[in-house]
Amino acid sequence: MLRIATSQIYQQAAKAMNERQVGLNKVQQQMATGQRLMSNADDPVGSARLLNLNEELGRYGQYQRNIDLANGRLNLEDSVLGDASELLQQTRELVVQANSDTLNDGDRMAIAKQVRQIQEQMVGLANTKDGNGEYLFAGFKSQTQPFVMDANKQTHYQGDQGQRSIKAGPSLDIPVGNSGSAAFRVDAADPAKGVFATLDKLAVALEAPSAQFHAAMGTGLTELDQGLENLAGVRAQVGARLNALEAQEAANGDFSVHLQETINSIDSLDYAEAATRLSQEAFTLQAAQQSFVKIQNLSLFNYMR
Repeated sequence: MLRIATSQIYQQAAKAMNERQVGLNKVQQQMATGQRLMSNADDPVGSARLLNLNEELGRYGQYQRNIDLANGRLNLEDSVLGDASELLQQTRELVVQANSDTLNDGDRMAIAKQVRQIQEQMVGLANTKDGNGEYLFAGFKSQTQPFVMDANKQTHYQGDQGQRSIKAGPSLDIPVGNSGSAAFRVDAADPAKGVFATLDKLAVALEAPSAQFHAAMGTGLTELDQGLENLAGVRAQVGARLNALEAQEAANGDFSVHLQETINSIDSLDYAEAATRLSQEAFTLQAAQQSFVKIQNLSLFNYMR
């Protein structure tokens, strides 16, 4: 009976010392990380709430990444559409210039070459890729080159009518592009329509005798103006989306700050309180160690060895 009782005293003393060591280590870890909750057992309710809050904060982080992607694509699209508008405006000026009675067929042929160059430049712009190597104006077929010019200078649309969107906030989906058919007034089933067809028709007219050019000029200018108006309308949509993204980004940022503050209120360590506990744990551990040494040095334990 005496051996069992003495063994129990020894074990209890060792257990008390180990518990104090664990407690001291926990406080030291809390102070090193600045976190109050080191495990779910520290505060089950708080830990569950903390998990939900961190998941929510992660969603807002994804919203921000989506917004960054959308801003990049939309700003690139706006730049491309601006360049396309300038090319159409240059074409319009060339057509008006070609209508002068002082120009002969040779002069108009030189202007026709400029229009052909603009036509090729427009196709190049319409086939612009974003930073991820995806075509801006292909709709959902982002890996497919949307515009192809054949040997007869006819431009064919190979994309679709799809419009990709991203989730910028809990209740806001923003389109991040326009199909080529929408931006350039192109019908995939009828290549004779749209901006590229207009440029081809004007080039053909400029390459023809002056009488044919004069007959085609009025219709050509009207179609150019329609193309310019359409590009302006698409750019206005892009601008509105960029504004919406900016407003949503600000709202997301404010709510993310609120979430982080709430997380901190649950999990942040009170260093003054922790420092007090650290002193207490250290003192208690020291007392437990001293007690353990004394127990080890009892004559009875020496006898048991």
